[in-house]
Amino acid sequence: MRQIALPLDELRGGASSSLIITPSNANAFAGISSSANWPKGCAILTGPARSGKSLMARYFSGQGGTVIDDAEASAAEALFNAWNRSQESAVPLLLLSRWHPVDWNIVLPDLQSRIGAALLLEIGAPDDEMIEQLLQKQLADRGAVISIDALRYVTRRIERSYAAIESFARNANAKALADNAPVNLALVKKILEV
Repeated sequence: MRQIALPLDELRGGASSSLIITPSNANAFAGISSSANWPKGCAILTGPARSGKSLMARYFSGQGGTVIDDAEASAAEALFNAWNRSQESAVPLLLLSRWHPVDWNIVLPDLQSRIGAALLLEIGAPDDEMIEQLLQKQLADRGAVISIDALRYVTRRIERSYAAIESFARNANAKALADNAPVNLALVKKILEV
């Protein structure tokens, strides 16, 4: 009896949510880890979609800090009040955004000056080490393994974005299941040539 591979792309129940640290995000993580040194007790973490901002924020909130996600979309009064509460309670405040604060369109001058005084932490585009580790992790979370030669091939050719890495892992897993094949060099070449 032959087993049929179903084209499911669900992450396994025990999928790891660990944060990968490489030069592309090391400075941001170091900043998150040293909130006692933040000017005015506030920092802004920016980075591309799927870059690990939420994982860093969970780590930070686990250390007792306050987090506001999508800060650029928050009402000015809510951000202003959160800043003031942070100052009064001495609990550090981390604001997350895909955008730099200069692009937030803040019209409240008092809030503008407070945001301008915050420490800016940036997650950069994924470097080779990040691409390799993320591909391995995201495929492992789906129950797949990528061969070393395939990993090197993809790393040299994939778009330098976190979203592209995630999309590639999803596609590679689906193709491997559909073809009942490993994630090897032949398979990744087919995906990248599409």
